[in-house]
Amino acid sequence: MRSVDVVAAALDGYRGRTHSWLVGEPCFAPPPELVQALARSAASESFRYPPHDGLPELRRVLAGLQSKGSCTVAPDQIAVTSGAKGGLLAVLATLLEPADELIHPSPCYPAYPMMASRLGAKPVAVSENGHGFSGWVDAVASRIGPRTRAVVLSSPSNPTGTTLSSEAAGALVELCRHHGLRLISDEAYVDFRFTDEENSLPSDHDPERTTVVQVRSTSKSWALCGWRLGWLVADAPLIARTARTHASLVNPASGPAQKALRALTDVPGEYKDSVRETVHRRMHELCTALRGVGASVDVPDGGFYLWLPVSDQVEMTGCDSTVEWAVAMARSRGVGMWPGEDFGGEGHVRIAVTAPHEKDWPAALGSLAELLHVT
Repeated sequence: MRSVDVVAAALDGYRGRTHSWLVGEPCFAPPPELVQALARSAASESFRYPPHDGLPELRRVLAGLQSKGSCTVAPDQIAVTSGAKGGLLAVLATLLEPADELIHPSPCYPAYPMMASRLGAKPVAVSENGHGFSGWVDAVASRIGPRTRAVVLSSPSNPTGTTLSSEAAGALVELCRHHGLRLISDEAYVDFRFTDEENSLPSDHDPERTTVVQVRSTSKSWALCGWRLGWLVADAPLIARTARTHASLVNPASGPAQKALRALTDVPGEYKDSVRETVHRRMHELCTALRGVGASVDVPDGGFYLWLPVSDQVEMTGCDSTVEWAVAMARSRGVGMWPGEDFGGEGHVRIAVTAPHEKDWPAALGSLAELLHVT
């Protein structure tokens, strides 16, 4: 059982008003253009399986969105998947054989090592080292072995919010290209980067798409978690192989949702600017509130999460682990935080700044600050 499930159970048992910071769901509504498009799609014929690699017209839309300047993406370089997680599983199942190795940051999204292990491969954790993954590329280079097949990371990171610098992104692509590795770029939070640096995505340094595999999601960027739609971008041969793997594992993504997603081109550009500012504002308010009670925190470079050190609080309360402390806080104070153990980072909790509803935001902020101040 994941540590967070124990915390969630303790939170459910609290008698009183609870404040959960657990789940990284958007705190904003999806674009009305997409909601209306789904209603129209549901009213049309929608009971057949869509193609295993996605509706051709949607792949054309996504290819246009992924094209950047002279670096164009063709529809056959796109595969629509059952959420970013379905796409990630399909890529790993395509690339990894038993005893192969997958390099990932530590801490990281728990699915990376879990999926590799379930596929019989070996996850290799490389500690994230500083702002912009400074020094991480050299650390990765030292861990590459004869069975290494791929490197995976999220930028911005889940859970730390660390975002690749342009220099680190380019160096990481070049390292993987030199060793014949695939670099899996998890871009679930790519639209929530708070820095202005250009060319900080690995794909910016791989115009031929021969090294980088982009894993994209609609869940965060357009608040469509329940639609379970994502897509992959890579070279056409790998996309064809991965699409077949995806179909054999989880079947094609929802047909009505795919039809509705064709309306992405109708969504005004201001939508992403607005929701990014909402998340950024919350992050600043959260960090300001925690600094006010003596916590040492910095605004992350991006993403939905604050990676908060709590070793002092754990020690002060006499708990033996972050999990025990988080459970105690949920049970006694009604505040839910995700223990860092699930991400490979003991002594921390992950705070999802998007979790509280807007109407509950001031109370949730005050409750968390009071808890950290008192303990």
